[in-house]
Amino acid sequence: MPARKGAKIVGALVVVAALAAVGSSFAGAQSDDTRRGTDPLSGDEQSAAVDEAGAASGGGTESAGANGLPERLVLLVERHEEAKDADPAMRRADVYEYSYRDDTLTTSVVDLDSGRVDETTSGQGTQLPLVEVESARARDLLFADQEFTGRLAVEFEAATGRPLDDPSADLLVQPIVFRADSMPVVARGAAAECGVKRCAQFLIQSTDHLLINLFPLVDLSDGVVLTADGVAQ
Repeated sequence: MPARKGAKIVGALVVVAALAAVGSSFAGAQSDDTRRGTDPLSGDEQSAAVDEAGAASGGGTESAGANGLPERLVLLVERHEEAKDADPAMRRADVYEYSYRDDTLTTSVVDLDSGRVDETTSGQGTQLPLVEVESARARDLLFADQEFTGRLAVEFEAATGRPLDDPSADLLVQPIVFRADSMPVVARGAAAECGVKRCAQFLIQSTDHLLINLFPLVDLSDGVVLTADGVAQ
């Protein structure tokens, strides 16, 4: 009997040790932040991709053009979608950089292991979502326009029944990319160039989510307000 009891104790200790080893291994796996295969890019990988592509890191006022925005601006960095038969360990990134000098979007495919740029394509007419520096510039241009601010006060009171005291506290202002081909019947005049040029249209609400009946349009490429309401004619 004592031998059996000792054997049971030894067996239990072996199981405990095995479980501890598995737990340690699992914890190590959980803390491993190395990105693999189809995992999204890490911040370090995104920075490396921008550097290897020779793209502007973006946002600096020292390189601002006449429109008040950096002449070159990275809009997006994301993992490159590989073919199904590609090496699963391959890590490549797509870097999208917009040039306000000529309204051209350049896409660079960067191999993150070698640092090599595998492919580069450029063209006009593709408009990715606005980045924060563009959204901020669009708001600044819009709220500096006296025609817009005058109409905004009237429309805000009509929608809410109260005067507009502080736009920064009373409003939710969302700029989004605008393309003329999304409204081809009404996008005329200068607005017809939106899509080749980079433009922003706004959705404006009160903080209690009442829609303000104004849809202003800003041309970010030229740094001008096209219309205080609707689409330029």
